[in-house]
Amino acid sequence: MGRIRAFVGVTFVLVVVLVAAPAAAQSTGGLGGILLRFFSPDNPVVLQGNQENPAFSHSAHFVSQPNARAILRQLNQGIATQLSTFPVGTSSAGFTFTFDETLGIYERTAQSFGPIFTERPLTAGKGKFSFGVNYQHGTWDRFQGEDLGAGDIQLYLLHEDTNEDGTNTDLWFEGDLIRADLRLDLTTDTTVVFANYGLGERFDIGVAVPYQRVALSASILTTVDPVATEGDPFVLHQFVGGSQTATFEERGTASGLGDVVVRSKWNFLRKSSFAMAAAADLRLPTGNADDLLGSGATQVKAALVFGGAPGRFSPRASVGYTFSSGGSDFTGDLPNEINYTAGFDLAPHPRVTLSADYIGRTLLDTQYLTEIEQTFNYSPRTDPAVLQVQRMTVGSTSGNLNLSLAAVGVKINPVGQLLLVFNSLIAIGNNGLQDDVTPMFGLDYTF
Repeated sequence: MGRIRAFVGVTFVLVVVLVAAPAAAQSTGGLGGILLRFFSPDNPVVLQGNQENPAFSHSAHFVSQPNARAILRQLNQGIATQLSTFPVGTSSAGFTFTFDETLGIYERTAQSFGPIFTERPLTAGKGKFSFGVNYQHGTWDRFQGEDLGAGDIQLYLLHEDTNEDGTNTDLWFEGDLIRADLRLDLTTDTTVVFANYGLGERFDIGVAVPYQRVALSASILTTVDPVATEGDPFVLHQFVGGSQTATFEERGTASGLGDVVVRSKWNFLRKSSFAMAAAADLRLPTGNADDLLGSGATQVKAALVFGGAPGRFSPRASVGYTFSSGGSDFTGDLPNEINYTAGFDLAPHPRVTLSADYIGRTLLDTQYLTEIEQTFNYSPRTDPAVLQVQRMTVGSTSGNLNLSLAAVGVKINPVGQLLLVFNSLIAIGNNGLQDDVTPMFGLDYTF
């Protein structure tokens, strides 16, 4: 009972301390609204009137851009969703034990120290308590395969239908476009405090409490694309100052409690060469979704975990399903997921365990962005014929979205039952929000 009270007490203190820690956001409306402020009525694209011929003044004709804002909203949802549901690591103990009633002592049930980001079926052992902390730093490089820092995500702003005829060809200057190249610098620092307790010989409960700092800097380089007015004697569309380009910027940081995960695991089958467990995770919407610190949704994950012989080499796999309920203004309603992992532990030395895993997620029936070729109509002033031009831009589609990671790490036991943990998460494929390599290191101690 003493260790149960200790587990509950430590968990309670962790949650209280992290909840009480001040959150900071340096952007009006929250960090989650940064992308939505581009091209809004409060932050419009402003052109200067034609100074050579005031009759052709077009200062307001690109102000309202609901189509571009819709794409930015969906991009924002993808970023917010995947940041808030990114793996935080397992809370399972590195040391697992079983009680030998004949000898009256605990004996280790595995030679390895277990995985870092996935689960194995073995449990800690009745009365065993472990506590630890890990830290991971993310520098997010790509979204749907597009380089976030290079302006690869391109949008096109359309000219206003000034004569309200339903086309942009009757008045020739309505065929001009503005290309908008989006650049993002997104970093995250996540510290996760976790605890695990063996409530029974084969039943564990655990908790993972993340504290996050998110920094987002966004800029959009807008460039006049004179599709219809190129070659005209008068420059009809230009930014203030007479330039054909202008840059719009938004930035901010936020920090605070993330979404807390409560876990349980029941090792219902344990043979000498094979084991199985049922696991459940409850992810609570404790993070501030307005600042990209949480999803705003409650998620329940149920999984089956399989493992081979707990020797020097221990293979494992799992399959599960995540039910999502709710969301936020920035994530939208979170989709349900199919989850699957496969990997192994290798213990080349009694004090060293190497770990490798594949981590897969399939987001079901969700909206996501994809690159498309879009056709725009225009009519030059000197030619009434309707012509067409193609531009590569970002569009929306729906379906299942597969997200994949590899986790490669090592656990070192320098003394007693203390573990030093080093790991790297490596992005696979081109789907979703990706950090090429996310380093993580931590400490784990079993009592």
